[in-house]
Amino acid sequence: MWVMHVERVQGEYVEPEIVDLDDGCLFRLHEDDISEDGQKLLAELLTEQAQQWAPRPSGAPLGPVITVTWHREDSLPAPLVIGVEEGPSFITYTVDASLISQRAADYLGRLDTERSPYWQRVPKGYHDGQTGSE
Repeated sequence: MWVMHVERVQGEYVEPEIVDLDDGCLFRLHEDDISEDGQKLLAELLTEQAQQWAPRPSGAPLGPVITVTWHREDSLPAPLVIGVEEGPSFITYTVDASLISQRAADYLGRLDTERSPYWQRVPKGYHDGQTGSE
């Protein structure tokens, strides 16, 4: 399984970053940018959504730029505290404003958009049987 991890960094402020792993990615966000609930919910959402994506093979041409946007909304009704809408040229995450800061939402949108040409959509089941995954 392709797994997205979210780490809540403590101490001195660090900007959000995305680190590629053999079996997914690590999203590192400072504790000022993501709540404890946000860490868990974001990891679950990103892991579920990432099953549809994989890095492009080495040497393959780059793909299109997919615009990724993170919208923060005040007081989303439960259970809709976090969600995703995906189209051919966009991905829009909607999260309860209590989960991540505007700074993190903006930064993740830029990072994800910049990284999008290096990723490709894959069919359901593509990541089944990956080694080293949880």
